[in-house]
Amino acid sequence: MVNSTPSSFNKSLRRGEEDANTILSSEPNDDTPKYSRCVLVEKIFYADIESPMGSIWAAISKKGLIRLNLPCSEDKFLNELSTQINDEPEYRPSKLDTLSLWLDDYFKGKSSNYSGSFDLRGTDFQKKVWKAIYKIPYGKLTSYGLLAKAIKKPKASRAVGNAVGQNPITILIPCHRVVWNNGGIGGFGGGLNRKRFLLNVEGILPSIKSGCEKGINLREYF
Repeated sequence: MVNSTPSSFNKSLRRGEEDANTILSSEPNDDTPKYSRCVLVEKIFYADIESPMGSIWAAISKKGLIRLNLPCSEDKFLNELSTQINDEPEYRPSKLDTLSLWLDDYFKGKSSNYSGSFDLRGTDFQKKVWKAIYKIPYGKLTSYGLLAKAIKKPKASRAVGNAVGQNPITILIPCHRVVWNNGGIGGFGGGLNRKRFLLNVEGILPSIKSGCEKGINLREYF
């Protein structure tokens, strides 16, 4: 299941209680009791994971995976992650071991369900689109129009396209499986060559060569 966004504050926290994934801090020069007013600092862990595409960056919270970027610089990844979280993330590769193992199998062409959970952070509309994308089976495709129908917003293809482009968890929420309504390969925020790479891994495209989809009607994979 996809998890909803956790609250950053817990006003009902009692004296002496401390969540294992938070740090409590009190405001200085405050006359209130030590634990009656405190801020919960969310623990976010991130790491880079080697893949045939290069270093993939990912971040995880107590709730689940927050972000997964295709190869990019660490600075770019952290800048994009900062739009989703309020606290400084900690580099901790061991926290992403489950994802690392899953990705290793994925790039070997093995189809399996990711055993971890997600911590999706976005608007209600975006989450509906991302959940619909998540349901696209391995080796299958859909279109922006079909996604719009799936979330019961048949006239919202453009808005759906925007939400697809803002997908924070690539590969696992497989936005590379979304193509144009006419069967064309469509766009991809990570670049078309990376989209071709992923579709080749899944046996949809015969190669990763630029333009390899020409002459193929991708609608047969809908």
